[in-house]
Amino acid sequence: MSVAILIATNEIDPVSCPHAVSDEAVLDELKGSLHGLTHSEAITRLDRYGRNTLPQVKLPGIGMLFLRQFASPLIYVLVVAALFSLMIEEWSDAGFISAVLLINAVIGTVQEYSAQRAAAALQELVSIRCRVLREGDTYEIKAEELVPGDIVLLVPGDKIPADLRLLASHDLEVDESLLTGESLPVLKDAKTVLPENTALGDRVNMLYTGTLTSRGRGRGVVVATALNTVLGRIAADVLFKPSPKAPLQVRMDRFTHRVALLVGIAALLMFVMALMQATPITEVFLLAVALAVSVIPEGLPVALTVALAIGMRRMAKRNVIVRRLIAVEALGSCTLIATDKTGTLTVNQLTSRRIALPNGEVWEISGEGIVPEGSILTSRGAPSEDEAALLERLCQVAVLTNEGFLGRTESGWSHHGDAVDVAFLVMAHKAGVVKAEMTNTFPEIETIPYESEQQFSASLNSVDGRQCAFVKGALERLLPMCTTMAIPGQDIAIKHDMIEQLA
Repeated sequence: MSVAILIATNEIDPVSCPHAVSDEAVLDELKGSLHGLTHSEAITRLDRYGRNTLPQVKLPGIGMLFLRQFASPLIYVLVVAALFSLMIEEWSDAGFISAVLLINAVIGTVQEYSAQRAAAALQELVSIRCRVLREGDTYEIKAEELVPGDIVLLVPGDKIPADLRLLASHDLEVDESLLTGESLPVLKDAKTVLPENTALGDRVNMLYTGTLTSRGRGRGVVVATALNTVLGRIAADVLFKPSPKAPLQVRMDRFTHRVALLVGIAALLMFVMALMQATPITEVFLLAVALAVSVIPEGLPVALTVALAIGMRRMAKRNVIVRRLIAVEALGSCTLIATDKTGTLTVNQLTSRRIALPNGEVWEISGEGIVPEGSILTSRGAPSEDEAALLERLCQVAVLTNEGFLGRTESGWSHHGDAVDVAFLVMAHKAGVVKAEMTNTFPEIETIPYESEQQFSASLNSVDGRQCAFVKGALERLLPMCTTMAIPGQDIAIKHDMIEQLA
């Protein structure tokens, strides 16, 4: 059966090997600027290159879904049996087989149409938006409106909307597991110029569609959209190749061929035997057809369809939408699954479990994941007044020097940013310290984002009319900066040896 594909009519890549030339050269080739495109030029390029969308299979209508239920060798045999039943005036058999085929088609159509609508609704919910520079101002637009030459601004948690050549990066780390399978974020560098034959996973000056920023900030120019992106080429290769048959389809085809062969042989033998007994040719033919019709398992298609429909419903209850009934059996036939761990078997989340004080005391933190439900208890239970004050100081540092996000949505809690930052936000929330409230109470004056080279981040805030610096980072970098350490009720002279032993 032919499949219609909707494709954006992009030209060839506007820039060849953007990772092998400087960012200035890429901008010149794209006829762009650091201030972004003008609105009129963006509209012109959108007409020229098409919308920034990946290839999409045109969803079949309900009529096509109904007809597709008859695309099976067993159904073909049943249709032939129904026609022969009409020829020999076996009205009851013909009516029964026709009713079975109709019921089977209706059940399959209803199930697949409902799954198709649910999948389409989900697609609408995941529409990507991005921030771009146009005529020097920042705008938030749909990713499908991006064109080559657009300047895209990136912060932690952003999904890369097109293939970009970095123009600037500030400790930018990107999760590229979608393309490379590597679960660890990749540190990007905008000023690097690489050889043309550099592997995809080593192109540290490039960002690719579908990947995710996990830390830092960046600015890049769009060099490819839609089918010209790396992900677009992969999607096109997958969609334009015929899909292999599901295991059930293979077994049903084999079963149908065997049944047809055995019925044909039996009918032929019956035909020969009847002729040898001088039976009239008309009766011989009717006898052979009747034998063939009686052997066909009319109820098998309905039984299979009902079983697959039940499986589809069970999958839906587990938040898995299956568009085609036959895919349910294909999933159940899997005996070996090769998968990357992070994001599949794990969810790439960290949880703060303990707070260790310089005096050797350890406080326990209950709760798991990004839902800030739980409590922080000392070895004696709830914190005392002095301990609560110390905990608040700790949580203030954790949220004020934090680039992550944690907030409520209609469906629960949402987060983005580095996993460590998010874990600190969750811990602070359990103690009643919320980032938004802290930044309102202590306005930010300046900030030093975390960079792997310096191993710390800092925030300068206004606290009761004076400037106060909050710093978090690796122990080996922070310890030389400190002269005192905090314990409940007071600050005392720091003891480096004691802290290093605790660490």
